Amino acid sequence: MRVYIKTFGCSANKIEEEIIRRKLISSGFYITDSINDADVIIVNTCTVRTETDLKIMKYLSSINKTNKKIIVTGCMASAQPALIAKNFPSCSIISPISKIDEAIKNNIKICLDKEKPIDSFPYINGIKASILIARGCLGNCSYCIVRIAKGTLKSIHYDIIKNNLLEALNYGAKEIRISAQDTGVYGYDIGVNLAFLLNKLIEIPKDFIMRIGMFKPSSVLPFLNQLLDLYSSEKIYKFIHIPVQSGSNKILEKMNRGYNIETFKKVLNAFRERFPNITLYTDIIVGFPGEEEYEFNETYKLLMEIKPDKTHISRFTPRPHTLAAAMPQVPEYIKKKRSKELSRITKEIQLENNSKWIGKIVEALVIERNNNRILARTKEYKNIILPNCNISLGEKIEVMIDDATPFCLIGRITKR
Repeated sequence: MRVYIKTFGCSANKIEEEIIRRKLISSGFYITDSINDADVIIVNTCTVRTETDLKIMKYLSSINKTNKKIIVTGCMASAQPALIAKNFPSCSIISPISKIDEAIKNNIKICLDKEKPIDSFPYINGIKASILIARGCLGNCSYCIVRIAKGTLKSIHYDIIKNNLLEALNYGAKEIRISAQDTGVYGYDIGVNLAFLLNKLIEIPKDFIMRIGMFKPSSVLPFLNQLLDLYSSEKIYKFIHIPVQSGSNKILEKMNRGYNIETFKKVLNAFRERFPNITLYTDIIVGFPGEEEYEFNETYKLLMEIKPDKTHISRFTPRPHTLAAAMPQVPEYIKKKRSKELSRITKEIQLENNSKWIGKIVEALVIERNNNRILARTKEYKNIILPNCNISLGEKIEVMIDDATPFCLIGRITKR
């Protein structure tokens, strides 16, 4: 039987796709890249935002006309099974990915059992690989439906993670993305922490570099000094993704984020003091319930102060089964206006930050080639666009930075 898999969402979902793929192959199924050749279509879903829901519903509507067997799994299947069942009664809804092979063989219609511990595998894409270190989190954010979908923290044993990294390296991966909903809480449930894990991984005597996925500032505070020491390793990008979400302590409390702006700045400043050129990514939610002009201005001022290298701005959308959905909502036109204003200033900040690299010679890793261009990354996880040439992926090069945009650096190779 031929199976086609379509995945929506984050890198963790791509890793879940790899788990599904391997499990099906071991059960005797054939994975096809052509939806037309498939007997079964598996839709691995995301449900983080309303826009994502609509995109998935549109896709399900299009494939529902094919008369093929359709299995919906992933976050939407876990958090909103009724939405799927109401609109697509012919689809099977299988929440635990560990039971997808059984669902196909036995024609199971609905299974919403909790996910039991299952094997994890790296998702490898060229010289890049993503490795999942945990499922779920310890947070209870008032707006987050992913917590409902993924459940509480379930850390993957560090020996399994190490084996996944070794497998990726054996396949030629050079850039490793360490992924989780909150990498900072890794190991809290098994008696270790992120610093312990990273120390295990950097000991591997092979050539690679890791990008550590996002973490809440409060999660890493208990072992911050250990983490800073480990970041000195050449095997870790000088890069941090710390979602602040709002510059207002009042809004952070309503979000139930579990930290305040002072904690965020403490962690950020500790990293910047040790690594002055470190790259900062952050996230902002605009128009959260209760955000008045004063609170919005606090966010504006925070961004002007911390000057992130990249800011993901999203307009708040209420998600089902969350506390924030029941709060009085900010009008959509106000959210749209504030989002545009923040997008404008963050673009200016990003250009200002990137322009500081013009005229510098940097070391970089060649990551990919597309559209007659080469993408390389500095040790600070800065993207560099280079003219196409005969160069191998994974090669380390020396680059002169000639120009910059808000989104990348532009350079030329000076040494190979």
